[in-house]
Amino acid sequence: MENVKLQCHLKKYLEEQDISVRKLSEEINERRDTINDLANNRDMNNRRIPASLLAKLMMYFDVTLDDLFTLIENSDKES
Repeated sequence: MENVKLQCHLKKYLEEQDISVRKLSEEINERRDTINDLANNRDMNNRRIPASLLAKLMMYFDVTLDDLFTLIENSDKES
């Protein structure tokens, strides 16, 4: 299972609704850096995403986890 990772589609929803990372972070009371990292898929292999943050994002954008994330198989296998 080491050859899979999550891809976050938060940036798509931010752009579609013309919402800044700063505005979202203020409205859902989460760190701006955390939102920015998710929107840019930064360090997704090592990231722990709290269930409370996922719930806030799903409620805010009226989406499911399947809408928000995709499981991607890495082509480069690091053994």
